[in-house]
Amino acid sequence: CVALSGHRAAYVEMLCTRGASPTFSRDPRDAVNRFMAFAVPFGSVANAEQLQRGLHVAISDKVRIPPASIDPAIKNYHWLDLVRGLYDAYDRGAETALLLDFNGNVAEGPGFNVFCVDDGKLSTPAVGVLPGITRRTVFDLCAETGLAVAAADVSVAALRQSDEVFITSTAGGIMPVTMIDGIPVADGKV
Repeated sequence: CVALSGHRAAYVEMLCTRGASPTFSRDPRDAVNRFMAFAVPFGSVANAEQLQRGLHVAISDKVRIPPASIDPAIKNYHWLDLVRGLYDAYDRGAETALLLDFNGNVAEGPGFNVFCVDDGKLSTPAVGVLPGITRRTVFDLCAETGLAVAAADVSVAALRQSDEVFITSTAGGIMPVTMIDGIPVADGKV
């Protein structure tokens, strides 16, 4: 797929769907499964300017769908809550969104995990999130360097009062956040 695309750096995606029934049956067991793969030029969640100055995020009032309904630990294409959160963030002048879980704690954003740093200790939400590859890499780097890191509940208040906030994604790596709901994180600098 990558060789055929001609891209030197590509994002490759493979999709397996339930498909549709050839007889329009509503019974999902009658569906013909489909597999698709594609490669597109590799991109980033944030552009160069945003990476330099830090992202501006908004905490959306849209709630992340709970794991009992759709397990976020399994990469899926149920993004309606995330897309609604993005629209909410854009309407408020932010560049991306953070969604909360049903307990009012920070969950994740559209395609990324979030970390906060306080007194040299890192925290990231434990439940209701995709355990991303780059998130795992942050845990590994912390172990190698002796930094404390924990997956735990992260309240909105704790996030807003953090010394630093960053997001992680395969499509972007580790990206700084310098504004939450129009308020600077710490001194507002990267």
